[in-house]
Amino acid sequence: MGQFLEYVKIAYKSIVSNKGRTFLTMLGIIIGIASVIMITGLGSGVKNALDGSLGDLFRGQTYIYTNSDEYITIDDIDYIKENVKDLVMCTPEEKMYGSSQSVKGMFDVEYIMANETYEFYASEGMLKGRYFTDEEVERGDNVAVIDEKGAQAYFGSTDAVGQTIYVDLYDITLEYRIVGVRKAKQNAIMDLSDSLNGEVKKLTLEVPYSHYYKVTGETWVIDSLYSMLLSSNSPEINDTLKRIVNILEVRHDVRGEEAFYIDSFDSYLEQINQIIGYITLFIGFVSAISLLVGGVGVMNIMLVSVTERTSEIGIRKALGARTGSIMTQFLAESAMITFVGGIFGVLLGYGGAELLCFIVGKVAKIPVHVSINIFIALGAAFFSAAIGIFFGIFPAKKAADLSPIEALRQE
Repeated sequence: MGQFLEYVKIAYKSIVSNKGRTFLTMLGIIIGIASVIMITGLGSGVKNALDGSLGDLFRGQTYIYTNSDEYITIDDIDYIKENVKDLVMCTPEEKMYGSSQSVKGMFDVEYIMANETYEFYASEGMLKGRYFTDEEVERGDNVAVIDEKGAQAYFGSTDAVGQTIYVDLYDITLEYRIVGVRKAKQNAIMDLSDSLNGEVKKLTLEVPYSHYYKVTGETWVIDSLYSMLLSSNSPEINDTLKRIVNILEVRHDVRGEEAFYIDSFDSYLEQINQIIGYITLFIGFVSAISLLVGGVGVMNIMLVSVTERTSEIGIRKALGARTGSIMTQFLAESAMITFVGGIFGVLLGYGGAELLCFIVGKVAKIPVHVSINIFIALGAAFFSAAIGIFFGIFPAKKAADLSPIEALRQE
């Protein structure tokens, strides 16, 4: 151990005596390590930001679509809701777009027809009032839930419970009594969307699907649905979804025809994360090529060092220094250069990743935070040392193989 520390001390003195040359040698390693850390840190940060923002909006939500001439009906939904116990939400989700006039002007209305379980579409819950009930859905009452931002813009206050709103849908005017205000979802993606859309006057109204059928007599809303919306907290959700598809196939007598299919947001999120991971890996790999360039630089400078210290090597060998000692000394020097360069690269890479995440977050208006595993950072530093050892083998071997007589003759 004492002998090894002596080698390290000799390597340190050699490095310090040539600061400028050593720094330039380290530069390739620093740039390579910093590039890898910056890219992986930014990639992980963006992935986590998207996973958090999109996941908060849609995680756990699954649609089952019809894939044939068969339609999903309200009877199907009611049957599944009653017989599949681990579902949190089981509802139609039919959207139409209309308008509503208020004293503050004309508003665009997103009109959503659903049942009482649609309350659990968002986790924020109700700000004021309540959600409409199963009994109100059965009766087809003209009750509605409005979103918080829409209530504030339309009525001038979130105290909208008990207020009346008129909605124009394709030349039909529908009247609703507000029974609840849904709390606004604090989400960076939605905030970005709102900022891009500007000051558009809009609101979202959730109503019992049965009221639209009751007023208009249009039967498609109960017997010709293309999809149903489900969510569950059960860890066995995949088995539950397969069971639901099987129930639909039996009820419609289309077993084995793949008449219905599952479309889960979680699978899309997984694909997005996978794509970001591949892109990060590819860019990181390209950045890592600069490590090889840095390694070649280390080998080059060590060859120069061997040439400059030929006489020193000859004297040491003449005094009895073993070949392994000479080789270990030069390997320690190259490893120290690249390890220190790796440490600087990690620090620079982390700082650069912080800056990139800050810029991306400001541009995209979503919170992007650096995500770097400490073990990866340490691994990068030790990997750079390994590169130094690898590229230092040839110069070290050349130094160790010098004949003492030939070395002293070159004095």
